[in-house]
Amino acid sequence: MEDTHFLKPNFCNENFIHFFGIFDGHRGGAAAEFSAKALPGFLHHPATISNSPGDALIESFIKTDVAFSRKNTQKDWHPGCTAMASLIVGNRLFVANAGDCRTVLCRAGNAFPLTKDHTASDPEERERVVNAGDTWRVGRAALQVTRSIGDDDLKPAVTAEPEVTETNLTEEDEFLVMASDGLWDCVKNDDVVSIVRDTVKEPTMCSKRLATEAAERGSNDNITVIVVFLRPVSTAERVY
Repeated sequence: MEDTHFLKPNFCNENFIHFFGIFDGHRGGAAAEFSAKALPGFLHHPATISNSPGDALIESFIKTDVAFSRKNTQKDWHPGCTAMASLIVGNRLFVANAGDCRTVLCRAGNAFPLTKDHTASDPEERERVVNAGDTWRVGRAALQVTRSIGDDDLKPAVTAEPEVTETNLTEEDEFLVMASDGLWDCVKNDDVVSIVRDTVKEPTMCSKRLATEAAERGSNDNITVIVVFLRPVSTAERVY
């Protein structure tokens, strides 16, 4: 299993800050396991989070990447992981992404992707990689993601710096679905939203049903899914 995640409701002991992350490892699970434990620790000051959440997220990704590089001293071994984190601060949502995990927001019953897949098939990412002096196949390992934590042998073309989106949450916003590419490669955004809405009376089953659906549609990859409800569901104020 090369996927890992963290769930941090009431982050920093603040009831208006919630933090969630998914990490999809490649070339082993070391980078994903390290990042899931380390990244929240680089984002632990409520004042910093409140003042500049987006910048704080970017800094936490970069610091995690540097810390993993220092820890990994084994020669000719360069594990990495894609990384995505969602930070809720009051009614603002910040999503940081490096790689091909994805977050989709259900707003008024419709699916709105809040991340872009960073892969060699994306023209902007391909141009960035070429400008960094590498090929569009992203190095000898032919890694198809163009942003990740770790993968020291593919830097600077493969960067750990995430793209961050900011969304003002409204009463129309129902839930977030965060997942590794094992889900999105087989289940479309709209289908994911429909499945969660059909399962909403059993909120704790939503993630499991999505993972099962992806497997039934042919996914052979690891699948990690987090569903974050943004308004009351059943008797629960929030279900993670």
